[in-house]
Amino acid sequence: MLPTVFLSLEGGDEGFVAQVQRFLPDGLAYFYPRSFANGEALISAMEERVGQASMFVLFATKKSVASPWVGFEIDRARLAKIKDPQFRIIVVPLDAEVSHADLPAWMRDYWVGQVGQGPREIARYIRRALIAGPMSHLPGQQVYGRGGLVDAAVSQVGEIVLRTEQTPNVVVLAGNAGIGRRTFSRRFLAAAFPSTPDLQFGPEFLLPQYADLADLYRALRQEIETDLPLSGIAKDLEAFAGASIEVQAEEVTRRLAHFADLGQAVTVVTGNGIFQDKGYLKAWVPPLFDKVSRDRRIRLVAVTNRMLHENELRAHPNLLQLAIPPLKETDIRTLMIGSAEAFGVKPELPSSEVIRTIGGHPGIARATAALVARKGPAVVNSDPSDLFALQEDVLSESLNFANLNEIQKDVLSVLSWVPQLGGDTLRRIILERHQTDLKAFGETVSSLILACLVEVSGANYVISGPVRSLFRRLHGYGSRELMTTFSAVLKSEWDAAAKNDELRAELLDAIAYMAAIEGGTLPPELRSLLLPSTLQAVVRDTYDRGHDDPEALRRVVAWGAPAQAMKMDETTREEILSYVVRAQTRLGDESAAESLLDFFDQRKYRSRFYLRAFYLRLHKNDPKAAIPLLLQAREVRKYLTQVVGDLGRAYQRLGMWKPLYDLVRDEADYIGRNPVLLDVQIGMLIAQGEFDKAERVIRTLRSLDRQEAYAQGRTAMLMMRRDQNFHGAQALLTDLLQRGVGSQIYVRKLRAIAAASSGDAVTAREDAEFLKSRGVRHGIHGIEARIRLGQDDFDGALRELAKGGPPSLQDELLRATILEVRANAAATPFGEREALRQQAAEIRSRNRMLDEYEVER
Repeated sequence: MLPTVFLSLEGGDEGFVAQVQRFLPDGLAYFYPRSFANGEALISAMEERVGQASMFVLFATKKSVASPWVGFEIDRARLAKIKDPQFRIIVVPLDAEVSHADLPAWMRDYWVGQVGQGPREIARYIRRALIAGPMSHLPGQQVYGRGGLVDAAVSQVGEIVLRTEQTPNVVVLAGNAGIGRRTFSRRFLAAAFPSTPDLQFGPEFLLPQYADLADLYRALRQEIETDLPLSGIAKDLEAFAGASIEVQAEEVTRRLAHFADLGQAVTVVTGNGIFQDKGYLKAWVPPLFDKVSRDRRIRLVAVTNRMLHENELRAHPNLLQLAIPPLKETDIRTLMIGSAEAFGVKPELPSSEVIRTIGGHPGIARATAALVARKGPAVVNSDPSDLFALQEDVLSESLNFANLNEIQKDVLSVLSWVPQLGGDTLRRIILERHQTDLKAFGETVSSLILACLVEVSGANYVISGPVRSLFRRLHGYGSRELMTTFSAVLKSEWDAAAKNDELRAELLDAIAYMAAIEGGTLPPELRSLLLPSTLQAVVRDTYDRGHDDPEALRRVVAWGAPAQAMKMDETTREEILSYVVRAQTRLGDESAAESLLDFFDQRKYRSRFYLRAFYLRLHKNDPKAAIPLLLQAREVRKYLTQVVGDLGRAYQRLGMWKPLYDLVRDEADYIGRNPVLLDVQIGMLIAQGEFDKAERVIRTLRSLDRQEAYAQGRTAMLMMRRDQNFHGAQALLTDLLQRGVGSQIYVRKLRAIAAASSGDAVTAREDAEFLKSRGVRHGIHGIEARIRLGQDDFDGALRELAKGGPPSLQDELLRATILEVRANAAATPFGEREALRQQAAEIRSRNRMLDEYEVER
C-alpha cells in the first residue's frame, strides 16, 4: 500500500503548495492537501487523514502557525507521532519571517531549515524524505551486500584527504545499468560525509548520451527556477552555446554552488555520456571537474557505465572513482525475499540456476521477484539459459497485455514514446482517458514501479531502455486514440506554458518526440529551443523505426540536415549527420548523399569510412568496393558493431568464405550481442544444415532491440530450407507485415520468395511491384524466375534469371535449384539428369556457406 503524505497549509498558500504538488509523482505516495468545504467535514477528514498518514508536511508561515485549523492538524500529527515513532514530520518554512521559535516546542526538532526556494526544490526534498523514511523498506531503496564496498570507499576518501589535504568533491560511480549505483550513492554519501547529512536530498538529472554542458546548464536552471522563461531562454541558450568551454564550465559551477549552499549533492546519470566513443572524457568534462575542484563545498556524483582512464584520473585529484560490482548470490536471495515481502506475498525463490543466471544484477533480480510474486517460480525456472534470455523472458511476461490492466497498458504506452514525462502530465492523460481517481492512478503507477517497469526520476516518470524497446517490439506504439489524447494534452500544456511564459524541458522534449513519431515537424520557435542532444536522440529514434519507410527517412533528413550549420559539439554533429546520410542512401538520393559524404571527408570524421562503404554496398550494390573501406573502418573502431556486421555480409555475398570464417572466429567473444553478426552466423548455419544451432541463435537475435523482423525472417528461411514449408513461411511473413513490425522491404523480399515457391504467383508479383516502387533494383528478376520454376517452365526461369545482369551468388544458387528440379522432372530425358545434378552440386559446393534464400538487409 502506498504511503500517505498530509500537506498542512494555510489557505493563502494553496497556490504555492499546488505548484509543489505538481512535482510530487502520485506513484510514490498519496499526497493530501487540506481542501474541504465545511467545518464538520474538515475536522473529521483531518482526523482521518492525519491519522492514516505516513508523513506530515507543514508549510510554515506566520499565518499558518497562527491558524486554528493548522493548529488542529499539528495536534493530530503529535498524536500520530506518539502512536507511531516511525511517523515522519517535516516543517518547511515558506518565508523569512517565520522561525522555529514560532512552532510548538515539541515540533521544533523537525524544522528542516533552508531546502531551496522554489516548488521544485521543496518537492524534491519531500520526495527524498519519503525515500529515506516511509519508503526506505522497499527493495529498490535498500542497499544489499554493499557494506564492504562502502567501507572501502570511505577508506579511499581518507587516502585522498591524506594525499591532497582536501576532500574529494567529484565521485564517479561506474557499473552496468541497474546494478544499484544510485542506491549505493545514497549510502556512500551518508557514510563518507556524515557532517553534511542533506547530501542525498540534492537533484538527480538524467542526461542523454550526447549531452554537453548546455544540457546540464538547462537542467540546473530549471531545478532552481522551477520553470524557465520561455520568452528569453532561446537567446540565453544560444549565448551559452557560443561561449568557450571554460566559460560554460564556470557558469555551470556557479549553478552547482547553489546546491552546495543547501548542503546537497548533484547527481548526473548519463551512461557513457561524459565519454567519447574512444573511451576518453569529452572535451567539456575536464574543465568542469577543474572548476568544481575550486569550491570543495560542491558535491557532484556522476553515475556512468565506464571508468576514467588512469591517466585522466591522475589529472583530477578531487575525483574519487568507484566500480560498482555485481551482488553475490546470497545478497540476490535476500533482495528477492525482501521484494516478495514488499508485495505482501509469501517469499518464494526460483531455482538456484535462475539465481546464478541473474548474475548479481539487482535490477533483474527485482523484476524476477515481482514476476514470481504474481505467478510463482515455475514461470522463470523453465529455461534460465543466460542473463539476456532471462531478462527477455521476465520482461516479456511482465509486459504481456494479459497481465496488465487498461491503465497500466496506457501508462507504459505513453512512456514508451518519450524519454521521460512529468508526473502531472501523465496523471492528466490517464484521468481524462479513463475517468478514474487519483488513488487508482497512484496505485497503478506504484504497481508498475514495484514491478521494475517504471522508474521515478525527480518529478518525472521514465521507463528503462530494455523495457521501452521490448514493449515496442511486443505492442508497437499503442492505440491511435491514446496517441491523439496524448498529443492534445501536450498541446494544451504547451499553450498554457506559452501563456505563462514558462518552459518545462521535459514537456518540450516530449513534444519533439511526438512530432517525430506522428510525422510532423517542430515550428521554428520550438526548434530553436531544442538541444543538440535531444535532436540526436529524435533523429536516431526516427531512423531506427523506419529503415524502409520513405516517409520516416525523409523526416530524418528534414530534422537532421540543419545540424550541418548549427552550433554544437562536432561529435554530436557527426552522429546526427550520420543518420542523415544513411537515410539519403536508403532513399536513393545520390547527389545529396555524396555531397554529405564529401563533408564528412572534409571534417575528417571517423565514421567517414563506414558511411561511404554503407553507400557503396547499399546504393551502388558494390560490396567488393565497400570491403577496403570497411577494413579501414574496423581499424578506426567507429560504429564497430555495424562495421563488423557489414563486413560479414559483404564477405558472404561475394563468397569470400575464408575471410568470413576468420572474421567470425576473431569476433567470437562479441558475436552474441552483435545483431548483424548473429544474422550472418544464422545464415551460415542454415546453409550448412545445422538447423538446431540456427534455432538457438535465432532466439538470441529475437531478444535484441529492433530485431524481431530479422529473427522471424530467419525462421521463415529455416522453414523453407529445412521443411520445404513455403506456405507456412508465407503465412509467418504475412503476419509480420500485418502487425507492422518494420523492415517491410526485407520481409517483402522474403515473402515474395515464399509465395513464388508455394505457387502463389499473385502475391509474389504484388510484392515485386511493391519493391520496385520503393526503389529496389536488385533481386527482382529472381522472384519471376521462381514463379516460372513453380510452373515447371525451366527455360523461362533461366531467361528471367539472366535478366539481372552479372549473376550474384544468390542467382547461382537459384540456378542450382532450377537445375535440380529440372533433373527430377518427368519430361527430362534420363541421359541428361546426371549432368544437371552435377552442375547443381558444383554450384552448391562453391557456395556451401550461403543459403539460397538469403536476401539483402
